[in-house]
Amino acid sequence: MATRLFAAAFLVASAAVAWVTITIPLAARALQLGIAISMAYVAWLAWRGSRVLRHALEDAASGAGEPTGVAGDLPFVSLIVPARNEESVIGDTVRSLHALRYHRAGTPAYEVLVIDDGSTDGTGNAARAAAPADRHVQVRRREPGSGPATKGAVLSFAMPYLAGEVVGVIDADTRVDPPFLERAMRAWRRDPTAEALQVARLPRNAAVSWLTRAQAEEQLMDMASQCGRWVTDGTAELRGNGMFVRRAALDACGGWNELALTEDLELSTRLSAYGRHVTLAPEAVVGEEAVETVGALWRQRLRWAEGSLRRLLEHGPGLLTGSEPMSRKADFLAFTGEFLIPPLFVGAIVASLATIPLPRSADWTVPISLFIGYGLGVFLLAVGGLSAVGERGFSLVGRATRGALFLSHWLVVVPVALTRIAFGREPTGFVQTPRAAPRDDG
Repeated sequence: MATRLFAAAFLVASAAVAWVTITIPLAARALQLGIAISMAYVAWLAWRGSRVLRHALEDAASGAGEPTGVAGDLPFVSLIVPARNEESVIGDTVRSLHALRYHRAGTPAYEVLVIDDGSTDGTGNAARAAAPADRHVQVRRREPGSGPATKGAVLSFAMPYLAGEVVGVIDADTRVDPPFLERAMRAWRRDPTAEALQVARLPRNAAVSWLTRAQAEEQLMDMASQCGRWVTDGTAELRGNGMFVRRAALDACGGWNELALTEDLELSTRLSAYGRHVTLAPEAVVGEEAVETVGALWRQRLRWAEGSLRRLLEHGPGLLTGSEPMSRKADFLAFTGEFLIPPLFVGAIVASLATIPLPRSADWTVPISLFIGYGLGVFLLAVGGLSAVGERGFSLVGRATRGALFLSHWLVVVPVALTRIAFGREPTGFVQTPRAAPRDDG
């Protein structure tokens, strides 16, 4: 109930601010000044993040710390692969993980546990067939109705069967190269005090369409933003696929939340509230499927937005009133501000339209400023990410523009998600992401 009230209050406050800014010139100028300041912050974040990202990739390309396949003093890692009705992709994922070079004294220093989450197809059999009679790759079934239908519940179910001091999560559509795990664990040494780590995510099917290529730009933009937040001692976050967390820290903050829509974001905020932080490994990459249809994208993003907003509303107050450094609190507030722009933008448009029959017209520069400010911020982050991987000239500008246009969908998704939280039904949890037809990803 408290979350509903917070969401409703957020919507009401956004509508009130929108009305004030379109009718009172001084309020409009104050809002636009705030937008300009936030753009300066985003530009600084993009610059800092781009440098971190570029240096990490350059170090990896230079051969420094070239993976040897020997885990040595690196931690033993348990990889969980949640899979429900993933027969078309799970076999290749298991084979990819089985081929990881991460050994100690000739023995794998990692284990893979595939959780067949009540599948009605051949997911379990396909996973077993991909690594027959292999002791470090196991498949277990979670029966339907044995708990909440969420990814967090699947991860919680897996925990008693794991031996690793580090727990990693790999999605069922993922491919990694053999040195992946060693790269990720060695990258952790750049920030040994971090309790969790997120690797880079890139679409394997980026070449399919404008939509999938835009998601590739989105991933680079997000990594640049994350690196910027990390290097400024902010609150970098986990992103679900390719996330790792020390088991001791996970246990200390209460384990996986079985009711969370976005278990990765919820855990990130909870770790921050407990005084922990997340680091990044841009040189370690998981290849995943980008969604290929607008309908699938809408359902995915609506779930992401609702999950993110719920964890902000539920855990944000605790983080802000806790003993975290001011840099992390400020970063958290700045990130939360991203969710204020979409409802303000929609509210300003609706309010401006409502003033058409009134004697005094609205200040249309307000919604225009919000739209340009949001787009420019995303564009700058995209430039940061793309330039870090070597894009230059017209290609850089074109790809960054495509990423900015694509990310504008959040201006609609966030208000809809807030409305659902405030007035809709409670989420049921699991939403299957449709997989593309099998193809050679080259």
